[in-house]
Amino acid sequence: MLEKFTISRDDSIHEGFPDVCLTTTGRLIIIYRESDSHSASKFTHLVWRWSDDSGATWSDKRYLVRSEAADGALFKWNCPRISQLSDGRIIALCDGYPVPPGEGGSQYDSKTHLWTSTDNGEGFGGPVATNVPGIVPDRIVELQSGRLLLGTHVRAPEVDGLSRQMVHVSDDGGATWSGPRTICSTHHYWACEGGIVQLPGGEVICYMRDNSRTGIPGPKCISFSDGDDWYGPFDTPMGGCHRPVPGVTASGHVLVLYRHQPGFGPFAKNLFAYRETLESALSPHRNKQTGIVLPLDHDRSAESDSSYVGWVQLQDGRIFVVNYIKDDAPTAQIRGYYFTEDEF
Repeated sequence: MLEKFTISRDDSIHEGFPDVCLTTTGRLIIIYRESDSHSASKFTHLVWRWSDDSGATWSDKRYLVRSEAADGALFKWNCPRISQLSDGRIIALCDGYPVPPGEGGSQYDSKTHLWTSTDNGEGFGGPVATNVPGIVPDRIVELQSGRLLLGTHVRAPEVDGLSRQMVHVSDDGGATWSGPRTICSTHHYWACEGGIVQLPGGEVICYMRDNSRTGIPGPKCISFSDGDDWYGPFDTPMGGCHRPVPGVTASGHVLVLYRHQPGFGPFAKNLFAYRETLESALSPHRNKQTGIVLPLDHDRSAESDSSYVGWVQLQDGRIFVVNYIKDDAPTAQIRGYYFTEDEF
């Protein structure tokens, strides 16, 4: 049965764009942004909190970084993510860029910054700027080989202004990043906001948002070379897919959570979950993909704003989701959910 609950609600600020990781000790750590609005022009602060009881209660919030506008300019922190690596390090990250932009104003001006914790999320050091450009980063994905992948996207002037979903790789534990490798840049899709997952067989899939606002399927690309080369794009059954967040469940299925945006009309109303077999995930053919879509939440606000999420699977098999949603609040709040794969 789907359960919903409030993690944080402060009606004086916009709380949005959360993510979550589950540490080896069983601790949940969430990260999200506080700002004056969705677009943010006055301030952006990054918050982290933790839970040692599977999300039933949460610590007081702590700040990774705060940014206030001065003389009409704001260094904007945008979309934070968080994950734990196999060596125990917990890496929080976020894209940051000046608003209004400086000369050029390209999304290449945005850089991904990292914060690192070695004490189970009690404290973080940083930020450390990387050479990884672009906006709306994926969480750092650690492959079976030990390689790290970090996805971002830009609108690329060198390819006629097309959206370019790309990935940088690190083979030294995140000390340096090489790339970018292009995952997808095509006139057929406005591909962006990619979420990357490695399957048990070693294949790597990047599910992406199509930002055309026409409701066409969100695309995917597949790599058999740890992210060096990518095949696709291929249609998925996720029509109107925004900001997909994929992972592999304990049952051996691929689970993708995403905002459903079916063409023009009301914005950011629905949060969906999509579950498919590994065979379906690897198929380039739409008619051989057998996933099931499950609605998780609906934003009832006339000025809806929701559904950038993070999720993990708890030791008891439940899926824990952290989401931002306006709904019954005057501005966005942070909401949690539990459900199981039996819901599909």
